[in-house]
Amino acid sequence: MNYKKLTLLLFTILILTASCKKDDESTQKPIILLKNGGYTSNDELVPVGGKLNFGITATDGGAILTNLKIQRIADGKTITELDKGIYIKHGGLNFDYSSFKSPAVTEVWKFFVMNSNRDSAITTLTVNLGSGSAYGEINHYPSIIIGMQDNTTLPNYLDLHTGSLYTKTDISGFEANIDLVGFVYKTSGILSPTLCCPGYTGSSSVTSADRYPEIEPWSIKRLTSYDYYSSDNNLVKPTEFDHAQNDSLLLASFKPEKISGLCKFCTTGKIIPFKTEDNKYGLIHVLHADTTRSGYLELDIKIQK
Repeated sequence: MNYKKLTLLLFTILILTASCKKDDESTQKPIILLKNGGYTSNDELVPVGGKLNFGITATDGGAILTNLKIQRIADGKTITELDKGIYIKHGGLNFDYSSFKSPAVTEVWKFFVMNSNRDSAITTLTVNLGSGSAYGEINHYPSIIIGMQDNTTLPNYLDLHTGSLYTKTDISGFEANIDLVGFVYKTSGILSPTLCCPGYTGSSSVTSADRYPEIEPWSIKRLTSYDYYSSDNNLVKPTEFDHAQNDSLLLASFKPEKISGLCKFCTTGKIIPFKTEDNKYGLIHVLHADTTRSGYLELDIKIQK
């Protein structure tokens, strides 16, 4: 075979290889879809306070799915409702998410996934404001007293849904119901009364040896999300809290952009919006907060039924 023929053959192979690779890549991007049936549909009319249910499925595009992001665009403002790191190697994503309709006339919801190749997919859905309102009833627990980590005379574990309290000796069998614990620790050189939850695993983990190490083996550890931005900046006023008779204030107060399973500096007078793992919204008004590990918290709590 002469040089010219060899060069032509190699060039043809390179072209075919590049073409096949391009075709393969075009079929290996993630795909994201929204579920039908029982979920909020595109252009649906939903009254203010009405529940929104989204079902998300996604293929991985031939690589590990690493990120799921959900955003709401309402009244010209983009709100990141969820920005979640994930690790899904096989089988794709199957995820449900719930929220509530804001007073905005139109909301555009964006659902985004990305894989480890940084390939991404996005889909959107529009929700329109319906007539009337769908605000719901709340439960009110005006005085919940809970001990800090070294308090052995008061209960340490709280079910926010029912207001039920449990001690370290009678918690067995009720671990899956617990939404809140309190502890004191030093942060930025200051002793901080802190709200936390069994599912929190950040740098100030709830299961540290000087807090609640007994939570570590629990098979179910519920995660409560606290809106620390609203708490730090006193965005909810005590008079607003006192007058709340339905869940309208509870829904409006929770800002999903700056949330954590741990809320620091929950000093007396602070009001903390929260959302439980099963998407119940609420407000906690701190009536008393000690800064000693053997002290206690007194909480006034309102939560959706």
